[in-house]
Amino acid sequence: MCAGLGMAVIAFFCLIGPVSSGVKADLPAPRVVKQGSVIALTFPLKAGEPGNAPIVGRFQGREVPTFTTPDGVGVLLGVDMDDPPGPADFVLEIPGAAHPRILDRVPVTVASGDFGVETLTLPKAQVDLDETTLKRVREEQQTALAVMQPVTPRLWEGNFVVSVVGTPRGTFGQRRVINGEPRQPHNGEDISAPLGTPVVATNRGIVRMVAEQFFSGNSVIIDHGLGLYSMYFHLATTAVKPGDEVQRNQVIGTVGATGRASGPHLHWGVRLNGARVNPLSLSAIQFPVTP
Repeated sequence: MCAGLGMAVIAFFCLIGPVSSGVKADLPAPRVVKQGSVIALTFPLKAGEPGNAPIVGRFQGREVPTFTTPDGVGVLLGVDMDDPPGPADFVLEIPGAAHPRILDRVPVTVASGDFGVETLTLPKAQVDLDETTLKRVREEQQTALAVMQPVTPRLWEGNFVVSVVGTPRGTFGQRRVINGEPRQPHNGEDISAPLGTPVVATNRGIVRMVAEQFFSGNSVIIDHGLGLYSMYFHLATTAVKPGDEVQRNQVIGTVGATGRASGPHLHWGVRLNGARVNPLSLSAIQFPVTP
C-alpha cells in the first residue's frame, strides 16, 4: 500500500444498528462512540496498491489487527468501558523499525457510557473470601486473561448472533456495590433465561477454555480470531471441550446459576484486542463484506 491511500470510507455501527457504509471521512458522519461499544471501519485501496506490507490499526494504546475485504482492509474497533471520554484518533499504519508509516487517521469521540450502579446482596461466604479461596480466584482470573492474550488468524464470518434467547438486564459496565462495598464494574451483559435454555456460539471460533470457576461457575471462552474472544459464564452444562472448532449458532452449553449467581442467567462477555465491550454492540453490526 502506498501513501496515496486517500481518506477512508468508513462504516460506523452502534447499538441502534448500521449506518450507511458509503460515507467519506471528509463529510459529516457519526463519529461519537460510547464506552464499551464496537464499530466497524473499512478502508478501500486504490488499484494496484496493497502489496504485502503488514497493516495495523492503533487506538488508545491498543493494536488493532486488520482483515482483508474485497475492496481493501477492515477493522473491528472496540472502545473499552474505561477509555477516557473525549476525542481520540484511530490510526491505520504500516509498522516500521524506526517510525510507522501512517496511512490514514480517523477522528473518534468517546462518549460516556453512563452505566449506572448495581447494588447486590450476596451470602457473606461469596464476598468475603478466605485466603485459600482468594488464591483460587486470582489464579482463575490470571488463567482466563492469559487464554485471551494471543491474536490468532480470523475465524469469525459475517454477523454475530445473540447467544441465548432471553431478557438482557442492561448490566454491562455497571459499577457494582456488593453488600455495601464498591466492586469492579460488570464486564459482561447478563441475559435472564430459564434454567437449561440452550446457549450458542456467537460466531465461528475455537474453544480455548472450559472450566469450573469460583465466580463464573461453569465457563467457556471462545477465540474468534484477530484478538476477539467471547465468554459464557454460569452455565448449567457445557457441550464443548478445549480445541473444538464451533460454528455460529452451535450449542455450547445451557443456562445455569453456577458460581456466584443470584439465579439462572447467562453472563455473556466479549474482549476485543483487550477492550471490554458490550456483546450486544457487536451483535448489532451488519457486516457489508465477507472474508
